[in-house]
Amino acid sequence: MRILLIPENNSLSHLAKCLTVRESLILRGHEVFLAVSGSRASFLTERNIPHEVITDIQETDGAGLPTVEWFKKTDAITRAIKDEVGLFKRCHPDRILGVFRFTTRASARLVGIPYDSLICGCMLPESDNALGFFDDEEDAPFQRTILNGFYRYGAARLSTVLKSFGLDGIDDMRDMLHGERTFLWDFPEFFSLPDDADVIHVGPVSWNGWPGDNINERLIGDIPQPLAIVSFGTCMQDTAVTRRITNLLGRMGYFVILAAGGQDGIVNAVTPSPSLLVCRFAPLEKLLPKASLLVTHGGQLTIFEALRHQVPVAVVPFQPEQAHNGVCLERIGCGMRLVPPVTFQGTSRVYAERLAEMSDSLIMAKILALTESKETAGNLAAMKAVLETYRGAEAIADAMEI
Repeated sequence: MRILLIPENNSLSHLAKCLTVRESLILRGHEVFLAVSGSRASFLTERNIPHEVITDIQETDGAGLPTVEWFKKTDAITRAIKDEVGLFKRCHPDRILGVFRFTTRASARLVGIPYDSLICGCMLPESDNALGFFDDEEDAPFQRTILNGFYRYGAARLSTVLKSFGLDGIDDMRDMLHGERTFLWDFPEFFSLPDDADVIHVGPVSWNGWPGDNINERLIGDIPQPLAIVSFGTCMQDTAVTRRITNLLGRMGYFVILAAGGQDGIVNAVTPSPSLLVCRFAPLEKLLPKASLLVTHGGQLTIFEALRHQVPVAVVPFQPEQAHNGVCLERIGCGMRLVPPVTFQGTSRVYAERLAEMSDSLIMAKILALTESKETAGNLAAMKAVLETYRGAEAIADAMEI
């Protein structure tokens, strides 16, 4: 079977999920194609991974999260769909899998190729969550109103293009994230959708092929302090937040490893010390088994790896989806929102500003409450057992063969 994998390019984690699925499919003898934007091509070229280069609506502003700019210019949407259609006609895939991709469902329909989607539950239209808030929190209705307005705006702009191709319009831009089969990389114990949602929970789709820095693991194992990992993903470059969090953890007695996500700006902004190791890419799969705490932006790929190793998680988000992962962690008792809930209005600065309003003593007290709780340890053990029941990429590969 010929299968095409195509991620949205705002985060390397979406590409990483494609690489994991690709490995599973190739081992089963399938011919697999991979398509990315120009900004991600070098990552694959450095690893000798064959790929196609196509345009992406994310390239309108290069943002790490969906923005108004992605949908504002209908000519960019049109170009992305035409590029995809051209790619499909060159590669002739039997099936397509899109990861968080807003245009490929339409392109696949135009050429009559079956299309599946891999996504997280909170970004589907069946979810009515006020991302970053529990329903009873004060500003939850306002957050829901803002996000629903954005979803309708994106839908209106997409619909203009869809209708120009003879396709039906949509009411919610998240409709485009559904496929004939919609696979979820999260799981109902973490985030639940209504019972009638037509989705398939495959669980975390993790990739361990990151170009990790060489670390003296024996030295890490011999350090007397507890180990804290700070990982803010591959998109965030808030050096002030990074410096403050690493400094506070050092004051609390942690040995800190900063995973910079390949971002030179973060690497250069923090000065290593006897209790702080800075990694351009940290081998988290090797470090998490030794960690006592993870402080993260709230990306699910990172969170689920921490839960597998029973590491409590504190979230400093930079977008609503990440903030809601903090809500989910609090609900299952395995982590917390280090930053209190704040209404998102199109910029990640709101989270950094809310963190700046918090005193050092309050931040440290919240971390202590999480790590010293006996309930946290028990909840983490229970969640590890849940995660062991999911097969991720293997489950997707199974479905592709049906």
